Amino acid sequence: MGFAVSTAQDGNIAAAVAQAQAACMSVVHISVSWKDLRPSGGQWSASVLNELDLINTYFAALGVQVELQVQVVNTVVSEVPDDISALPYNDPLVVQAMQETMDTVFAHLPSVELAALNISNESDALWGTDTLRYAQFAGLLAAVNPHAKALYSASHGGDTLSVGTTFTWGGLTNPVIAPLCQLTNAAADHISATYYGIQNDFTVKPPADVIQDLNLLVAMHPGAQPIRLAEIGYPTSAVCSSSDQLQSQFVDAAFTAWDQHQDRIQYMGWFALTDLDSATVAALGDYYGLSAPVFLEYLRTLGLRTWPGSGTDKPAYGTLLCELQQRSFCATTCMEGIDEPVKEQVRIFPNPAQDQISITATGARSGTPVQFFACDGRKVLQLPLGPTLNISALNAGSYVVVLEGQAPCLLVITGR
Repeated sequence: MGFAVSTAQDGNIAAAVAQAQAACMSVVHISVSWKDLRPSGGQWSASVLNELDLINTYFAALGVQVELQVQVVNTVVSEVPDDISALPYNDPLVVQAMQETMDTVFAHLPSVELAALNISNESDALWGTDTLRYAQFAGLLAAVNPHAKALYSASHGGDTLSVGTTFTWGGLTNPVIAPLCQLTNAAADHISATYYGIQNDFTVKPPADVIQDLNLLVAMHPGAQPIRLAEIGYPTSAVCSSSDQLQSQFVDAAFTAWDQHQDRIQYMGWFALTDLDSATVAALGDYYGLSAPVFLEYLRTLGLRTWPGSGTDKPAYGTLLCELQQRSFCATTCMEGIDEPVKEQVRIFPNPAQDQISITATGARSGTPVQFFACDGRKVLQLPLGPTLNISALNAGSYVVVLEGQAPCLLVITGR
């Protein structure tokens, strides 16, 4: 069970993670653009590497696995670095660049467990029926898969890593495109899919269609490879002919479909926890080259929670909790119809901060050690818990805060 953890307007990452964990999140979905990480030969983005360091420290401390997506293609956009963008995917220089990328990525993720590694996202949307592209990418995947496995095993005590690539449900079930996806997936350990309950015009399907749609996916890809739903979601906007109630019904039907295929469908990753803000949606519209209101509203309202303020639960979040409780996924509570966020154990105020913070935590006593860890895992400060804590010794950046006996949380320090 996983989530793409998006935050509400308050930007409180710790609260968003706690909300997802209350809904049995054992895996968090993280995407990285290959071009952003490695803009060109010999160049690496310090900001992206810093994000990987933070992901490693934060989610390892929480005991949450990461499903990592390295985007060679992201739907209709190529994310191949500029210096090799004109080469075939299986060209030795491209293979070498991706293997070096794996070297760098795993060097910055030494502690966190990976539930899966997917190289490229929804590539069929860009490649269409171009057989050569699928075959070339199969060559890249076949070369990178064992390399990534060896790196992960070496840093994680012999653990095995499942490596694949993500296609859309539409591509994986299209009679013409599905065989091309199978050609590429022959080099993968699992079949990774995105599924959204929408028509081609971004209006919604009837919620119950998810049952027959996942039936079709499993039927068209028989065999031993497990299926991972890297992304699954359903918008709520009326512009998409949807509503909060229809999204709730979709969640219910999705679990019914999962029950029928629990031997094949290994993982379900909800996209997303929280709705997006209008500015982010507009930027995504520019990125994908689509400005139709129905598309933008589809993107904006995929969350199980609303965006303004601290966010509130949509009915679908309550339905999700009830479905999880019914199946004993984790110690959660059926809250269908209750529109309140889950309270976090640890709260830092203000966050982002500059020189002084206050920390409140359930059951914590004055004087309890508060430890501050940098993104690379180094402990850089320890203070006793009190009414206020002086953090002026810390540089601007992101830190994992660990209070003895409590779940870790994230602190952002802005420039002074």
